Amino acid sequence: MYVQPYPELMKPLKLRNLLLKNRIMSAPNMLFRTIGGRPDEYYVKYLEHKARGGAAIVTLGEANVCDGGNHTPGMETTPENLSVFGEIAQVIHEHGAVASVELTHGGISVKPQYNRDLNRLVSPSGGVGMNGAVTRAMTAEDMEIVARGYADTAEYYIKAGFDTVLVHCGHGWLLTQFLSPISNTRADEYGGSLENRMRFPLYVLKAVRERLGPNRAILVRISGSERRDDGFTPEDMAEFLSKAQEYVDMAEVSSEDFTYTFATPYLPWGQNVELAEAIKKTGKVKIPLFTIGSILDPAQAEEIIKSGRADGVSMSRALIADPYLPKKTFENREDEIRPCLRCLNCTDSDNESRHFVCSVNPFTAHEQRLGFGEELAPAKTKKRVLIVGGGPAGLQAAITAAARGHAVTLAEKSAALGGMLRFTDTDARKTDLRRFKNYLVRMAERSGAEILLNTEADDALIEKISPDSIIIATGSNPIVPTFIKGFELAKHATAAYFEPDITIADRVVFVGGGLIGVETALNLAAQGKKVTVLEMADTYAADAKGVYKLGIARAAETYGVEIITNARAVEITDGGVIYEKDGKTLTAGGGSVFYAVGMRADESLYLELYAKAPSVTLVGDGKRVGKVDGAVHGGFFAALDV
Repeated sequence: MYVQPYPELMKPLKLRNLLLKNRIMSAPNMLFRTIGGRPDEYYVKYLEHKARGGAAIVTLGEANVCDGGNHTPGMETTPENLSVFGEIAQVIHEHGAVASVELTHGGISVKPQYNRDLNRLVSPSGGVGMNGAVTRAMTAEDMEIVARGYADTAEYYIKAGFDTVLVHCGHGWLLTQFLSPISNTRADEYGGSLENRMRFPLYVLKAVRERLGPNRAILVRISGSERRDDGFTPEDMAEFLSKAQEYVDMAEVSSEDFTYTFATPYLPWGQNVELAEAIKKTGKVKIPLFTIGSILDPAQAEEIIKSGRADGVSMSRALIADPYLPKKTFENREDEIRPCLRCLNCTDSDNESRHFVCSVNPFTAHEQRLGFGEELAPAKTKKRVLIVGGGPAGLQAAITAAARGHAVTLAEKSAALGGMLRFTDTDARKTDLRRFKNYLVRMAERSGAEILLNTEADDALIEKISPDSIIIATGSNPIVPTFIKGFELAKHATAAYFEPDITIADRVVFVGGGLIGVETALNLAAQGKKVTVLEMADTYAADAKGVYKLGIARAAETYGVEIITNARAVEITDGGVIYEKDGKTLTAGGGSVFYAVGMRADESLYLELYAKAPSVTLVGDGKRVGKVDGAVHGGFFAALDV
């Protein structure tokens, strides 16, 4: 008889009128793919991908409840849009999942440009938000309007075919602003004591319950703590939920503080599990609690539930990296799960350019064009493909080309696969990236591709294979700062990983404060080194986007890395680096000096081989220096074009 390896994770759960097929919730994500107040086809297919992957609940993110509360382009609850939302519910249902929608009001955190009537910008206590929203303190009339907006919006989505709603009462949005003693400075019955601060959020939940009736399941998302001495605590949120459970059937427990909401590799997995556990331990909350925050692995999720710290798990980025994670888990294919890097490229790209990109999964958010991850179309004509380079671009190209039925040979000049990602083998903070590197190697070795190590792509190899297509993924080379006097006394940052016999002094200086320099500095600082980073520009880690950079800044503070910007290195000596800043000549002392002043694409082999097959393609850092997303996507699409 079959034995399910994850019985707690797969155990069904009854929530009033709903039966969840397992304990995995696909958390709400906002895609900036709303046009004319409705999600476009990319958004619909993105949510269908999550449902196909096997999650029990799939949630449409950030459905605004009324004008004045929009942080993102509004989803309009009009009769004309009902069919679009109905189609979303339908595609979720087709794969056995529960269709949920997250109801939000941004309060002081709204973005004015997404709201029509700026007189409706309100918050508990008034003031100016981080996005420039000028809000006024809510009146009793405002509260009635907003509460009715929650109820109206909930009713609309249920009419469209959704099974439940998730009322967002976390992450600094309006209802959290009421709960917070930091943001709520009201002196009336809605401010001051916890009982008063809970009053309006509970009123909203009551309004939604009354509108949807006694049989409909309702979910709530909360932050379990503000993680500040003057903020609300898990005990406060247990008290809130003890009252809220009269109206709601399950709570998802997250956290305030961006670095805990959007964790980087510098935080441990499951960084918010302790909050759900603390709330459960009070004994006040009888409804199921789901936990969210770096739940990345089936065994991790199983242990959380089995140990009683939470009743289920909510996954966001793990299901962006691989929507099929639940399906693969329950089919004993865990080693095929594409790991999340916690690089936050998804969140940052969506916020920065309105173009959602997952570093490790080219299909995610692009299903309308590419289809779904496990349905790669076979090639019409099978060809011989030579891939040169065993880094992430080459490995992904080999996996994709072999999956399409081509005869693939991968030649790697060194003795190991992984390319530059092999640095993760000695950086304890890069567990997520190391898992992904190992995944690529494992899947390439299983793909059926012939893998040749210690092999140069010379004329003899090309003549032997006679490839129809060559994909060159030779990466990039460090720029050597010959313009700095004494440059020969320094080593490139990667030497800290790849030179096994290197001796590194207790005090270290890095010249160059991009991601390579800063993250290598963090690794050495975590080992107890005293590290200084000199960056010539006025900002460091400029190649990191918004939320990830916040995580880098927090890690630098934690590990005591000194980062000096507007600092131009002029000489490297035995005792450190002489630099200029603000018209002064200063010295950063250190017995070891590393540089990371940029990388240069290695085009040399491409220029040698460009005419030695009918199709020759340069990908990854060999074409354009970038990060993992450029390498993976470049290798994938090159193989797709063969």
